[in-house]
Amino acid sequence: MSPVSAPAAASPASVTAAVPVMRGMSFGFMAKRGYYASPAAHAEVEAMAAAGVRWVALMATVAQETFHSTRLFQDFEFTPSDSELELIIARFHRHGIKVMLKPMVECLDSSWRGNISFPNGDEQIQGRRHDYWGQWFASLAQCVAHYAALAERTRCESYCLGCELFAAEAAVHNDRWAPVVAAARRHYAGHLCYDVQPPTLLERAEPPAWLRALDAVCISYYTPCASGAGASADAMMVGMQPTVAKLRAVSQALSLPIIFGETGCRSMAGAAMNPSEYRTAGTYSAEEQANYLEAMCRLFWAEPWWGGFFWWKWDEQQQRPQFKIDPAGDTGWTLQGKAGAQTLRRWFERADRA
Repeated sequence: MSPVSAPAAASPASVTAAVPVMRGMSFGFMAKRGYYASPAAHAEVEAMAAAGVRWVALMATVAQETFHSTRLFQDFEFTPSDSELELIIARFHRHGIKVMLKPMVECLDSSWRGNISFPNGDEQIQGRRHDYWGQWFASLAQCVAHYAALAERTRCESYCLGCELFAAEAAVHNDRWAPVVAAARRHYAGHLCYDVQPPTLLERAEPPAWLRALDAVCISYYTPCASGAGASADAMMVGMQPTVAKLRAVSQALSLPIIFGETGCRSMAGAAMNPSEYRTAGTYSAEEQANYLEAMCRLFWAEPWWGGFFWWKWDEQQQRPQFKIDPAGDTGWTLQGKAGAQTLRRWFERADRA
């Protein structure tokens, strides 16, 4: 095991020395069972290595039936098998790419994972109470333990135990996370993190206390930073600037590095106005995407608590016809063949951060 160096959770001063920067890509979101064992997936590993990618956030879909189901499970259509995960992790390692294993909960009723929620006690009939959340967290802990063991035996350099479970990130559930983190620690000895929704860190009086049990905190960073199409990298930096102090304060409060577990912007004119928006069609603009990436790296690179990023995303596994309307180019988040690919390589090859 070669875990990422993580500061001891002692005091805010522990993150003043620059932490290593993860220079990564998100790969395989919503990839169906069998894909990671395919020649197509293996070719993507080689392409990532050629593009200068140093890290990959490797997705593994875990299912639950609906947003109010209490049981997580491996689905024979959507969940990659353990053997194919082991195969592609080994292939990444052979190409010198470090792996963050990242199980992603998806609801088969098409609800977003952040909306997974249940009636609380006051919303239930008196005398007929049911601990929905307790059952769900128990199932989550089993899931986390399974993939933690897989991460350990495949020598993954990092393990992200969950992502964007927004309703579950509420302060009322703070104590429920301790057994989940403990389950991961029992099976995995390396670098442990979790990917939170931005409001959890940026809009609450203080970050969830359970995050202190991790080695780093990830955030899905899709910050609107432009007032119109065609903004320059300098203008986008101004738009992103307010988040720097907020994230710095969170890092100090937790004594932990912050990693952008997801970040990205579509190659579409005006995409920087709302980088997470996927439903719209628009005009192809590789420059808009490249400027977003440039602005983000310029702004955060010198922040010692910033642990890098995983660009969303390397591959597109979903049907997104709105990305294909402009014949000039694909307007999705992928970087291959676009100006942003060279921007990415330039930042990934910098030697002034470990």
